[in-house]
Amino acid sequence: MDTLIEIPGDRTAAKFAYVAAGLGVVGVATLGAMYAIEVPKNGPYVFGTINDATGGVFQLVIIPVIVQVHRRLRRTPGSEAAKWLVIGASGAGSASSFLLVAKKLDFTVSTGISVGAMVVQAGWFLLAHRALLTRGSYPRDLARLGQFIGGALVVALPLAALTAVEQAPAWIRWGIGGAGIAFGATAWVAWPYWYFLAARHLSHVPREVPGGAPGPRRRNIGTGY
Repeated sequence: MDTLIEIPGDRTAAKFAYVAAGLGVVGVATLGAMYAIEVPKNGPYVFGTINDATGGVFQLVIIPVIVQVHRRLRRTPGSEAAKWLVIGASGAGSASSFLLVAKKLDFTVSTGISVGAMVVQAGWFLLAHRALLTRGSYPRDLARLGQFIGGALVVALPLAALTAVEQAPAWIRWGIGGAGIAFGATAWVAWPYWYFLAARHLSHVPREVPGGAPGPRRRNIGTGY
């Protein structure tokens, strides 16, 4: 199915998703600029600070979007626990970014918390979209992209961590670890597009059909799970 059946809260979540997509693009751009310009010169980290502040806001903005998508999963004790886990992880990631900007938290600690939050979100993306891909009421393009992003990050982040193991042979650190970084970066860059795509679906804007007439909107207020 390529359209999303509307449930209450979709259009509000769409606004947050558009903001998240924009913040995600800023985050990708500033992180790239930091490593390209500031890291070789060892600072000052203006782009890095912007990236941290943007990441703190991003982690809060995505929560309503995740919750709204999660409403389309079957309610079970496990799914409810997963929902609160990803909300808590996002909140922790946001707090760590803001504390880093305020110089109240060490960079290494903050990075560890942020990566941990990303792992939890990636796991949710993988499992939730794998389940939603089998349902007829969720867009396939959104499910497939979400499943790819989640799966890629779950695999890539542990591999990328090998680059920090100084005792490991170079082929492991920069071969396998470098491949993990490249694979994870691809998924991370695609993340803002998922939020943009989610915003398009959640806003339920009628699609144009041949002849210029708008396609019908599907609305089902009575179901949410």
